[in-house]
Amino acid sequence: MQLDQSRIAICERSWLDNLDLALAVVRRHAAPLALCAIVGIVPLALLNHMLVFWDAADAFLEEEWGVAYYWATILVMIEAPLATAPLTLYLGQALFVDRPKPSQISRDFFASLPQLVVLQVLLRALLIVPVLTWIIPYVLWPYLNEVILLERNPLFSGRGQISTLSRNGLLHRGNSGEFFARGIGALLLAPLLILALFETQDVLLKWLLGFEAGPTVHALAFQAVLWLLTVYFTVARFLSYLDQRIRNEGWEVELLLRAERERLARQIA
Repeated sequence: MQLDQSRIAICERSWLDNLDLALAVVRRHAAPLALCAIVGIVPLALLNHMLVFWDAADAFLEEEWGVAYYWATILVMIEAPLATAPLTLYLGQALFVDRPKPSQISRDFFASLPQLVVLQVLLRALLIVPVLTWIIPYVLWPYLNEVILLERNPLFSGRGQISTLSRNGLLHRGNSGEFFARGIGALLLAPLLILALFETQDVLLKWLLGFEAGPTVHALAFQAVLWLLTVYFTVARFLSYLDQRIRNEGWEVELLLRAERERLARQIA
């Protein structure tokens, strides 16, 4: 691992630049990202289908489609950090190594799982379901998942280490205005992308295959669109996390110094 030779240039970028770069990263790492996404998402997607779309009869979706789609969206918002954890861990390794090791990703995932469940699933559920407090995990703490998975601080401070929440507070301190603006931008962009992708697949099914999608297909397609955008925004958020560390902590300088220290240590040894 060469800390001063990252696969993605370590430099400051705007949020829009990171959205654009995320497309290039997804294209460059399409196969492994797809595999990570499938491993994390498919079990939860099947669970959501059973919980929300348990009866895909025409009468059900005609009368209650709005409620069903609303709860499907809420479930994805709650489950997203857990479902995309393998993807985030892959990106963290792919930043410095050509071939991230599945075994290392698996070990890091299970080591981080308790904190993910407590801080990202249970706490997020308490904040998102009431609607009014969803702004906390999505706007005020956008990089909590990266802190848990990539920095791996203990849940409680001790032995000279700060806790995950303390580290999270330091990373996000003083940037609430910028995070709020990004949150508003994502809130405007995401529904438009969902609508565009959902309608596009419906039109393609009709025109290319002559297939008239029923309620079950619509339910599956809606979940597929939600998870597809979740993967994209996860990559964009990872890139923004790197940018945040550069702006707040001079991370690129830290990497250069650590790389030089390791070279000197090898020479002395």
